[in-house]
Amino acid sequence: MLLFTESSKPKKSKKPLKFDVIIDAGEFLDSPEQFYMWKYSPMGIWAYIIGGGLLLGVIAMALVPVWPGEAQIAFQYITNGSGVIVGVFFALLIVRLILFVLVWAFSKGIYHFWLLPNINEDKLGIIETFKPLYSLDNYYEEKEKKEHRKKRREAREREGISGSEVTSATEDKKTI
Repeated sequence: MLLFTESSKPKKSKKPLKFDVIIDAGEFLDSPEQFYMWKYSPMGIWAYIIGGGLLLGVIAMALVPVWPGEAQIAFQYITNGSGVIVGVFFALLIVRLILFVLVWAFSKGIYHFWLLPNINEDKLGIIETFKPLYSLDNYYEEKEKKEHRKKRREAREREGISGSEVTSATEDKKTI
């Protein structure tokens, strides 16, 4: 809801009026210089089509007992099939989590194994979701690099060399 006020005093001339928009309705005072107006944004035709389709679908689902026998059987196969697909998807997620935990536990956190690593990606297409089949990441090298950096830092601190002195020394060697 919007509130419009005239920015100038009302005149008897036929000039177009200027309006100021006041969003807060608490500022509205009933006076001849002000009037109240609703802003109306009509819905598109697709909103009515989709709403009508949903309504017809709900009515059709409620009338399943009066459908012909062949239609009831087809509906049963469709709903059972979609339920099986959803169940297989959740079972796949549970199996891949179990495999990840087993590989991670037995390797003491060094290896991360994912079966179908892109299965939960929303931005990929159907075919890309199943590529690659698995991924195996080795985090031992990263741990080793971190430990090596830590040992070098401790050695520098024992010698009294700060990190900035080491970088400037290496830069001098590069320029020579």
